[in-house]
Order: sequence, then structure tokens, then C-alpha cells
Amino acid sequence: MCSETCVGRLRYLGLFLYDADRVTAAAATENEQDLYQAQLDLLLDPHDPEVQAAASRDGIPADWLEAAKQSPVYRLACEFKVALPLHPEYRTMPMVWYIPPLSPVVDALRDTGHDAEAAGNLFGAIRSLRIPVEYLAELFTAGDPVPVVASLDKLAAMRAYMRDHNLGRPADPSIPAAVGMTEEEVYDMYRLLAIAKYEDRYVIPTAFAETGAQLEELACSLDFDGGPGQFSSGSFGESSGRPVPVAVETFHALQQRQSTEQMVAPGSPGQVNLLNWDGAGVPLGIPTVPPRQEAGQ
Repeated sequence: MCSETCVGRLRYLGLFLYDADRVTAAAATENEQDLYQAQLDLLLDPHDPEVQAAASRDGIPADWLEAAKQSPVYRLACEFKVALPLHPEYRTMPMVWYIPPLSPVVDALRDTGHDAEAAGNLFGAIRSLRIPVEYLAELFTAGDPVPVVASLDKLAAMRAYMRDHNLGRPADPSIPAAVGMTEEEVYDMYRLLAIAKYEDRYVIPTAFAETGAQLEELACSLDFDGGPGQFSSGSFGESSGRPVPVAVETFHALQQRQSTEQMVAPGSPGQVNLLNWDGAGVPLGIPTVPPRQEAGQ
């Protein structure tokens, strides 16, 4: 939900497989401008049979491995290399990656009356408009402009190549070749960046049964001997006892309490969790104050 409602227009969500044993050494890379490549080197190829075998030995389920192979984030960061990490010099090894915007270059060309879709114009403008490139390099690559220029070049090549394709003009293979890509790779990147369906952009594996319970809250800060959460379903159907996990219990407690026809369960031995009590009725286990009697009665 955070991804879908992101004001920064986060468009892709997927898995990375990485070598956890090498994270500390990668983060300690001395030259800040080498940190981007050091982080790339941590990310493992999910199509590599050796990586798949190691992941299986470490208990990663098959559906997660399949999701890693289909991960759009891995493709953008490691295959196409158009996505870059934010401020690698902070040495936090960020797992949120960004595609540098080509729009300032395109807008500058269009405002000066040039063809903003032509490959030659775009390639030249990327290198002549130093402020966008240098600014983006400070954001993504600790000041190194080379990866930023390479990313923008690929985006520009895709824009120019696909314009000819969409207008029915003869394809120009020299455009993708200029950025080290094939025509098939450019079209593949276009499909992911421009026309990918939801299921191609958000590749989220489900929790598998063996460890699904680990995703639930099994404790609460209010848990203590004889306190809330220690007993079975009480007077108001709050179902506040173990071994039901807290995160699951909360939903069922609300459902049971709102649908029950009996406000107080006579003879119920359970203790009431007052955090779920709606204030109606008097729960068992809590002494009631008898009506005040007038003098002489």
C-alpha cells in the first residue's frame, strides 16, 4: 500500500538476492565513488544455478526464487543498469533505487526549438547540460557522472528508437548499438518502463506456510503474567488469549465483539481485556458497586 500511494510515484517492487556476508566489506569501500559498483556486486543473479542452489540450501522457498527471477527492480538495476541507489556515500546500502529523469534534457531541447526525440540531439544535450548531470551524480553516485550519463544515454536511446518504431519508420539499429544494447534489449526495457502491466511491476511473493506465522506479532508490550492477553475469550468475545497471535487476534476480536448478541457471558471464567472493551455492560471479574442505600433502609 505504501508503494501504491507513494507521492514519489514509486512504480516497481521486487526482490533482490544478495550476499549478506559481504555487506560490511562493501559498505567499507574506501572510495565513495566505488560504492555504487560495490553494492551492485552484492546483488546475486537469480538465474545462476549456483545462486539458486545456495538459496534453496538456506531455506528460501521456490516461489520466492521465482519472484526474484521476475523482479523488475533487479532488471532495472542490474540488467539494464538504469536504476541507481540514493546517496551511496552514506554507506547504508539502500535497497530503494531511482531512475534518473531524462525530462530536464528533453525540456531544454524542446524549449530551444530542437527535436527533443532525435537520438543525436539527446546524446549531445546530456553531455552539454552539465548542471542536471552533476546534480544527479551528487544524488546517486557520490559525484561520479559516468553511471548517470550511461543511464540517461540508455533512456535517450530507448526514447529515440521507440519513436521511429511507433511511427512506423524503419528501425535504426545504430541507436541501441551506441549505448551497448541490442534492439531486443531496448524494446524489452521499453516494455518494462512504459507499458508493463501491474503484475509485471509489482512482483510480490506470498508468505509460505512454513514461516507464515513468523510474520505475526506473537507478543505485546502489555503482556505479563495474569495481564491482558493471557486468557481465553472473555465476556465480550475479545478472544484475547494465547496462542492466537496478537495481529490476527485483533481482527477476530473485533469481528466477534461486534457480532455477538450476548453482552455478558454468564459464568464465564475468562478475564476481560479492557483494551477491546467498548464500555457496554459490566464484564465478569470486575466487582460492581452496589446501589447506594439511603439511611434507614
